Amino acid sequence: MLLTKRNVIIGAVAIAVLGAGAVVLSMMNGGGHDRAMASGGPGGGPGGPGGPGGGPPGGPGGGRGGPPTQVGAFEVAPRVFSSRIEALGTLAPREQVTLTANAADRVTAVYFEDGQRVQRGKVLMTLVNEEENSQLEAARATEANTKLVYERNQRLAANDAIAVLELERSKSAYDAAVANVGAIQARLRDRVLTAPFSGVLGFRQVSVGAYVSPGQAVATLIDDSQMRLEFGVPSIYLTALRPGLEIRATTKDFPGRNFVGKLTSIDNAIDPVTLAVKVRATLPNEGGLLKSGTSMSVELASQPRTSLSAPEIAVVAEGSKNFVFVIDQSKQPATVRKTEVTLGTREPGVVEVLTGLQSGDMVVTDGVLKVRPGAPVMIAPRAGGGGSAIASGQGTTDKSGLAQ
Repeated sequence: MLLTKRNVIIGAVAIAVLGAGAVVLSMMNGGGHDRAMASGGPGGGPGGPGGPGGGPPGGPGGGRGGPPTQVGAFEVAPRVFSSRIEALGTLAPREQVTLTANAADRVTAVYFEDGQRVQRGKVLMTLVNEEENSQLEAARATEANTKLVYERNQRLAANDAIAVLELERSKSAYDAAVANVGAIQARLRDRVLTAPFSGVLGFRQVSVGAYVSPGQAVATLIDDSQMRLEFGVPSIYLTALRPGLEIRATTKDFPGRNFVGKLTSIDNAIDPVTLAVKVRATLPNEGGLLKSGTSMSVELASQPRTSLSAPEIAVVAEGSKNFVFVIDQSKQPATVRKTEVTLGTREPGVVEVLTGLQSGDMVVTDGVLKVRPGAPVMIAPRAGGGGSAIASGQGTTDKSGLAQ
């Protein structure tokens, strides 16, 4: 009986100790829960850890209970966009001709050197012409004699001193003499080679004393005051092409330099193999820097239009769709909403917005990954007008004042 009584006392004491521990543990759990409820919970919402709104206060998914997130913003505004077509082309001179001999004879003089720049009409080469000069002198003497006869017969016919038939014969003889002089002069011109237009000559291919034949090449003459740039454009852009469009061309021969010209003509057919249409542009060539045969990269702007623009960093791609976060400043604090947008042409740092935004909307540029729809935000101050730099694609947003 004494042993049994002792066991009963020990069991009662153990039960009392366990009960007191349960009370203390219950008080601790209840107090922590109250504190969690007062501060918004470890996850920033009533769900607690793992529940809805879980995450650090003010962070992604923090909901409205956390402090506003500092973000960079940009005001959507209209901007001129255009479709840009890129191609490769080859330069050719405005005019190019291979000068050849028109008669068969020996060269008596050459009046040019390799690479010389000449004016239109300059004499470049002469052939033997003594016989033609003698014939010309004889023909001119005959012309002068027939002219005197014709003028005398005109006076006699006025007084009815000779028949009309005699007057007509003298006139025919005079006309024939004039024509003969012209024919000899033409043969003399064939023995003198002149520049048909102003330009620069290539290598000289004849020498004094050489015998040349009709059609034999003497030199190449090109007019390089303006250069023609020919390139192909995909036929899908055919409706956007028109003479007068501005082009910009670059070449590795002159790194960092842009050559600006205008589209001058469009071919009348599409290549069935490449499905491209040939176009030709004209580039000024002051100083003769550009040479025939140079390969150039061409950029052609067409269909200029005014559309809304947004910084490229403000766009979030999700699959085949694009979204931006628009700041609603009508609320205090301001909140963000996720808006789907349709994009058009892309330029360095800037995208064309076709649908989804209105002029004056503020979109998040910096801190895009830190915000969620409905979350409170605060627009961080910018240094030096960063927004305009982003809009022009020439700068980045200042992130120094943003919360990490």
